[in-house]
This record gives sequence, structure tokens and C-alpha cells, in this order.
Amino acid sequence: MKAALIPLLGLLCFTSVLATQPDSTSHVDKLIEGVTVQGKSMERQLRSLGLPISVISLRQIQGTASSVEDILTRTAGITLRQTGGVGSSSRLSVRGLEGKRIGIYIDEQPIGELSEAISLNDIPLDMIERIEVYKGIVPNKMGGNSMGGAVNIVLKEYPAKYLDASYEIGSFRTHRLNSVLKFHNKATGLTFGIGGGLITSANNYWMTLPQRQGIRVQRDHDQFRKILAGGSITADNKWGLDRWKLETFFANTYRELQGLETPIDSAYNHGISIGANLLARKQDFLFPGLDFDNELSFVFSRSGLHDRAMERRDWDGTRYPPTSSHGGELQHIPSDGYGRTYIFADKLYLNYTFSSTQALSLFARVSSTVDRPRDEYQLHTMGFEANRPGSVFTTTLGLGHEAYALQRKLLSSLTAKWYYYKSRGEIAPYFGANVFDPIEVHNSDFGINEALRYQLSKTLSLKGSLAWDMRLPTTEELLGNGYLIIPSSSLQPERALSTNLGMLYQQSYEYGRTEIEINAFANHLKHMSRLVPAMGPAVQYMSFGAMRTFGIEGEIKSDLTPYLYAYANATYQDLRDVRLLEPGSQRPNATYRKRMPNIPYLLGNAGFELHQTNLFGLRGTNTRLLCDASYIHWYFYDFEVSRFQERRIPTSFTIDAGLEYSLDGGRWVITAKAKNLLDRTHYSEYYQPLPGRSFSLKIRYLLK
Repeated sequence: MKAALIPLLGLLCFTSVLATQPDSTSHVDKLIEGVTVQGKSMERQLRSLGLPISVISLRQIQGTASSVEDILTRTAGITLRQTGGVGSSSRLSVRGLEGKRIGIYIDEQPIGELSEAISLNDIPLDMIERIEVYKGIVPNKMGGNSMGGAVNIVLKEYPAKYLDASYEIGSFRTHRLNSVLKFHNKATGLTFGIGGGLITSANNYWMTLPQRQGIRVQRDHDQFRKILAGGSITADNKWGLDRWKLETFFANTYRELQGLETPIDSAYNHGISIGANLLARKQDFLFPGLDFDNELSFVFSRSGLHDRAMERRDWDGTRYPPTSSHGGELQHIPSDGYGRTYIFADKLYLNYTFSSTQALSLFARVSSTVDRPRDEYQLHTMGFEANRPGSVFTTTLGLGHEAYALQRKLLSSLTAKWYYYKSRGEIAPYFGANVFDPIEVHNSDFGINEALRYQLSKTLSLKGSLAWDMRLPTTEELLGNGYLIIPSSSLQPERALSTNLGMLYQQSYEYGRTEIEINAFANHLKHMSRLVPAMGPAVQYMSFGAMRTFGIEGEIKSDLTPYLYAYANATYQDLRDVRLLEPGSQRPNATYRKRMPNIPYLLGNAGFELHQTNLFGLRGTNTRLLCDASYIHWYFYDFEVSRFQERRIPTSFTIDAGLEYSLDGGRWVITAKAKNLLDRTHYSEYYQPLPGRSFSLKIRYLLK
């Protein structure tokens, strides 16, 4: 739940929360196999290094990217489908598996429960130390209910006194303001942090509407605004533990809804979230070798949709009545809701190192979510509220074993997990009904995975993994949303058998290093859940059936000279429908062995960085010139049932560039960026038009 909470407050709280002093036990960060490991001691350097993982370094983060999602799209095996500009909905895909299957973490805490309160792009890049992308297997200490992989944002650790403030202005009336203040009080031994941020954008770029015979219009109802604030108090080596940390956060979001087939003039989403998180951590807890880490969290959110316009229009100005006699532009009922959500969670992680080559770990996470929708406008106009109350209780247990063998050349990471899920709610017996019946759904199951790494030499290692994982369905999938999404109480948990085989080459030299990695992967997914049309305008999650994936990815990163760094990666992923029969019938499946729609299958990225200190003899300065290119081959957004199929997303090729200049020993940093430099038209997610060329200028001040 800190997953939900700490991320917000810990990370949003903005660096201030994270800006805490290192434990006095002084964990030394060591770079091993491309993964940063906290070296408590030689005996405790047991990490899941056999897992398929990509690590995005500080250098790549401080590049041409404006957001975390920008960075992830340049990583091998990752795609991101967006619906628009700043603050728009997006779906992350790792090797073709996407959405709810991918875990999102901040400092190893899941933030999926706060999808409306916080997103990856809310995290200021200046706060991030590195980004870890796990592909296929998620480490035991992170737990969670994900099966396709996970993204873990690792935040920086700040010195005892620190001030960081930045302001960025960009195209489409975009503004970003972030600030962090941290200080240590010697008298009390406590460290205090406070921070906040503001993101606003009109997103008023021009777009071509393929759905409307190529009409070109300017987005006129896509305003986005988010305010974030938080604080923390940290105590090291007090009250019997190595660290106590109390964090709080506040988030306020406003997002207008942009129409494509027809304009939307007044509908918008809104939300407010507050939360608190208490972390407790100690090494050698109870007895030597046992490390203890526990985080207790609470989050309260109040959010809803405002949609009660009494008139609609077309792009040519033609006027239409609302979707119902009571108003609305989107649904067949109006809405002016203020739903309340309460989230409680506790995460416990115990790691026992009982020899120089073996360790056991136990992960346990309990989470309870209670939804209490409220829409007085619906109740007044229609006599009932379409969204119904519900609750979800989940438990995840994981037992892991890590061991070295063959003179520490072989590392094995074995994990077994148990999942339990219970959900209660109310459903309508048929679409449009104004009476609701109670329903309860529960399920449990097991999963297991094994990852191996063999060190052939100091520079070359082999990795392999095999996983039999599952993902429990979410509340929305099981119980719907009370109206437009129909319940599907018989939905089964998704099951996946996945494997990975890879090679990693690393070579360090005087002025840098070179890394080359190649991975081949395969996945067979059963009971795949997809959102499909149901009755009238309603939709429903259904068990699609089986899907299989084969793919290969490769990446090279190298310091070519003391002044030039370059990288390139490419991914090919072939996802196919392997259902023999149509669901619920004996008819042959017409899309058998057809490529899965709306998922890119061929993509690549490349870029370089030129850097030089004290350019032109100006002491205390550093100059960086960066350029990144991204390529996504065309793909269908519906099944290809004919060679004349026209439902396709065209090939996308974009180039971003940036210039960063720091002076006064890094106290002042000025960054200029250009995205989509060639102003190429590109689309995503069922032909959603994305922004064209844009520019931004950022000024940052650091005092430490």
C-alpha cells in the first residue's frame, strides 16, 4: 500500500520524502551485473541477478526525455500506447504483455491502486536514481499481482541539507514546477523533508482525425492539471530500529476529456487523494542475519466524472441532443460523481542470510480496498446511482531462496507464491436495470519461478528463467463499474508459462564501459482477459482464451570515446491467437494463429550523447548534446482477416534532441529539448493522434 501511498508521498512528496540520510550502518551501493545492489556485506550480496532485467542509468534519465514514459519507450522490449499529450491515458507493454499485467513500483512498492492519483509521469526525472525493468519475473521482495514484468523507479538518496527547484515551460502551454527541501536537525536526530510540484498543459496541438475522413482540427478540450505535495520525517538508529520514516502526501488532479469522432465540450475527470505511510527497517532483527522491512499505508481518494451537458455538437457545428434526457456527452446516463475510495495495506519483507552462499526470504502483503461511489445528480434525476459500492481484499505470500554454487559462478533464485482474492459488490441483472443484486467472488492459486545466472568470465554471463505465474482479475474486471462495464463474475485468473534465455557482456575501461545484451523469450498465456463489446453501448471483460509469444531483443550501450556515448536496441515480438475454437462454441476460430491486434511487433531505438566539461575554457561547466531516435513498424489495431485490412497504425519514426548546460559546479542547469524534431505525424492506441513537434526549456537550481 505504500505502493499506493509511498509512491505518492514518498516519491511525490517529492524527493523531500526520499531525501533522507543513509542508514548509519552505511549500505554501500555496488554495481553488479548491471544491477545496483546494496552491499550490506559479502554474505548479503544475494540478489536476483539471474532475472531478465534492463537497468536505465542516471545518464539515460538525464537526457532528451521529459518524463519517465519517454525513457521507457527507448528501452528494448517496451512499448507505450498513449491517447494524447501530457496527462493522457497510457498503457505500458513489456514484451507484448500490457496493462494490468505489468507491475509499476516506486522503491519496490506497487502503485497500481493509485492509478488515478499518481502516474509514472508525475515523478520528476531529477528525483530518479535509476529505473529497473523486470521482464517476465518480478523479484520476491517486490511481490505484487503482475505476470508480464514490472517497472521499479528507484529514487535518489539526498544529503543532509538539500534544495532542488526547477521550472520548465513547453509547447502547448505546458508548465512543470518542482521543488524539494531537506534538512537534518542535529538536536533531535531527525531529518525533515518537504516538496511539491505542479503540472499543467492545454494539450492544444493540431491533429488529423482518421475516423472523420482526415479532418484536421485543434484539440480544444484537453486541459490537464495536477498538484502534488508531501512531507516526511525520518529517524535513523532510534527506538530500536535502523530507520523509521513517516510520509504524507496530497494530490489534486483535473483532466478534461478530448473528443475525436465528435467534440466534447464540458466533460472532465477530477480527483483528490491524501495518504500516509509508516516505514520500519532493521538489519539483524531478532538475531544476526535476519533483515526486517515493514511498511504500513493508508490512502483516501475522492474522485469522479462530471458529464451533464444538455447539448452536443459535431465538428462541423451541427447540434445534437445529449445522450439522455438528463444530459451527458459520453454515456447514456449523466454523471456528477464524487466516489470515495479507502485503501489500507501492509507489506512485510524478511530476508535471512544463513551462510555466505544462501539466503531465504519471505514476502507478505495484505491489502483492502473499499469503494463508496456517490452521485447525487444521478440519484436526483434518475432515482438510482449506476456505480455501486464494493470492496476487495487481497493477500500475496512469497517464499524465496537464493544460492550461489560452483565457486559463486552459478546463482539460483527460486520463488514460490500464493495469491488470495475476495471481492464483494452489487450488479444489475441486465443492462440499464435500476435494481442491483449482491455478488461475492473469491479465488486463490499458486505460482513458481526459477532464475539462473552463470558467470562464464568476468565480462560474460548467461541468464535463464522459467516462470509459471498467475494474475488475479481486478475489481473492475469482476464486478464492472455498475453500468457501462458489465460484471463478469466467472472470469478466471490469467495463467502464463514464460521462459527467457539471455547473454550479457560487460566490459569496463578507463573512460567508461560497454554492455551488450541479447535475450530470446517465449510466453503462453491462458484465460487472457480482454474488454469486448456486450449489450448496446456496454462492454464486458471476457476470457479471450490463449495467446502465445515468441520474441528476441538486443541492446548495446557503449562509451565510444571519453566524450561520446551511444546506444541502440531492437525488439521483435510475435504474439498470436492460439484458440482453436470460438469461445463457448465448436466453431473453428477464424483468427487462429493471427497476430494479436493493437500491439507493435517490430521496434527499435538509437541515440548518442556528446559531453564535455569546461568547454571553451569555462571552469565549473558541463555541456551535453543528446539525440534519440525511435522506430515502430506499422501494425494492425484489429485482427487481419483480409489482406485488404485497413485498420492499421502507420509506421512511426521520431527524433528527439536536447542540449544541457550546467555551470557553477552543477548548481545551475539549463536544458533545452525538442521532441518529434521532424514534426512527423504519428498515431497510437487505436489510431489516437499524438503531438507533433514540440519544444521546452528548463531551469534547475541545486543547493547542497
